Amino acid sequence: MPATDKTYRYSAASGFQANAGETRLSLASDCGVSPSNSGRFLSARVLYPDVTAKGLRAVSETVAARYYVPPAMLARILREADPVATVSPGAVRFEGFSACCSVYARMDLVPGALDVSHASNGTTNVDFGAELRSALANVGREAEFHLDIEADRVGVTRDAKTFVERKVALPLRWIRGFAEVQVVQAQMRPFFRLPRVAAQRFLRALPRGKDDSVQWVSATGGVARLSSRPVEGALMLRGGHRLRILETMISRSNGLEVFSAPATGASAWSLDFGSQRFWLVLNAEPWRGFSGDGGTLSGLAASSGDAVAAVRAQLNWQDRIDVATLASATGLEADTVESALAELAARGLVGFDLGQSGYFHRVLPFDLAPLDDLNPRLKAAQALCDTGAVTLGQSAARVMSRDVVHTVERDGDGWRCTCPWFAKHGRQRGPCKHVLAVEMQLERSACAKTN
Repeated sequence: MPATDKTYRYSAASGFQANAGETRLSLASDCGVSPSNSGRFLSARVLYPDVTAKGLRAVSETVAARYYVPPAMLARILREADPVATVSPGAVRFEGFSACCSVYARMDLVPGALDVSHASNGTTNVDFGAELRSALANVGREAEFHLDIEADRVGVTRDAKTFVERKVALPLRWIRGFAEVQVVQAQMRPFFRLPRVAAQRFLRALPRGKDDSVQWVSATGGVARLSSRPVEGALMLRGGHRLRILETMISRSNGLEVFSAPATGASAWSLDFGSQRFWLVLNAEPWRGFSGDGGTLSGLAASSGDAVAAVRAQLNWQDRIDVATLASATGLEADTVESALAELAARGLVGFDLGQSGYFHRVLPFDLAPLDDLNPRLKAAQALCDTGAVTLGQSAARVMSRDVVHTVERDGDGWRCTCPWFAKHGRQRGPCKHVLAVEMQLERSACAKTN
């Protein structure tokens, strides 16, 4: 599995102090990322200490978790990454991705969750170790809790500081999955909602130990039920033990809301706390990372460099990116803006908030420059286009690949291909390289007509 080295460099370890009735959590940020001004991203008093503490702990535990271990990796477990924090005008978000690439977690703190005394727009990794997770388990509802995200203060005293460095090998599939899960969420729709008590009962019925068997979740009359047999209209859930982390937080929530993406089988599970919200997004199968779903590929294939540049120029730490507003500001069609946002998601420049049904601006602190290397299907599709392997027709297209002609045609809102890859995966893993090649060729033809 190819990997890229990421070195976290902190001016000091994150700290957790509790004295004289006051609790202060000081999260050290990566010194390679600076806030827009001053030496601090955030300084705030937490208004619901126990909820925020449990949410931050849950994000960190997800990052530290590996729900599936490939046999080849038993001898070399990769060191965990650190959670990512984004501070923007209307929200503070903490997000993380499990080491196995199948679970994404995010804690959103929106107005009403924090009494902010200082905030600077930016995204950074934050130092979050096992000791910090343990300490957060003891934060009570009445605690006086302060949250600081501190950056390195560049100046003459820098050399006098003790820096904490950790070098982590981040698999390319992990990096790609972190971006891919944003587009997967954009395809999701509400599935059901449970009040708190019903949600507690449902979570208690989940497997206690590791269990990758298939279960089916159906909800009627505000009650959710698990079944080992397929039920019409039910959500397929494999690896239900991945949801157990929600049980530690459910008692303070207003309820559980579930979203699903039928095309991929992924699902999102959200606990609503009013001014805070915790998200857990599961891939359909624990052993299948989000990196293989290919949800970003169609957007990348059909995107225009000029359109992406125009949309990117409009990004300014928005908590919700409105497509209509961007279309008006750039003069682009709405679907062109959507494609551009998909590419920007693949580049780590936007995330998706299901609660607001829209993207938000942030910049992942990872190197996503070699995009073609992260998407071999996209690279193969480009090669097919460049060598003239695609022939567009009135109702279908033909793609010559390895001396075999594959037919690509419209099927409802998507595409269908005659290749073995499509026969095996359908649309669950994104488009095949032949469909991508057709989408690219259509985009090239449209651009040629415009010019």
